[in-house]
Amino acid sequence: MQRLMDRDLLTALVLFGIGAVAWSGSGDDVKDWIFPLLAAYLVLGIAVALLARVIFAAVMRQAPDIVDGFRENRIVIVDLLVFSAIVLVYILVMNGLGFWLASFLMLLLASTYLTMNKTRRNLILAAVVPLCACILAYFIFLRVFYVPLPEATWWPGVS
Repeated sequence: MQRLMDRDLLTALVLFGIGAVAWSGSGDDVKDWIFPLLAAYLVLGIAVALLARVIFAAVMRQAPDIVDGFRENRIVIVDLLVFSAIVLVYILVMNGLGFWLASFLMLLLASTYLTMNKTRRNLILAAVVPLCACILAYFIFLRVFYVPLPEATWWPGVS
């Protein structure tokens, strides 16, 4: 029964679920299926590797890496819930704000919140890195791969 609480097994099960969702998101058009299928293959590959690691550990009679009690992981759970809320808000406002503004705000909020030591230097880095990431992604998505992205509906003309 302890083996069922192994971190790798739980992670593999979650990744199998995410992979199934990505796999089901593939459509008939090449634009609809190339990214979901690549994401599904990657996530499912990692899940299979983790599952193989769990099976190997069980065969070799190694002690499982058991998930600890929730009292010790309360801070991690709060961070996970706050980050999940940031991502949920991002998904909800992306069409209204546009992909780039919503992505920058989401990355800025997440990196600022998850910064361990909130010194002035770290907060500046937490703002500069998302800006640079969005600029780099802009050139890669729109200039190299020509990926169509959602434009703002709340402010027409803003992408």
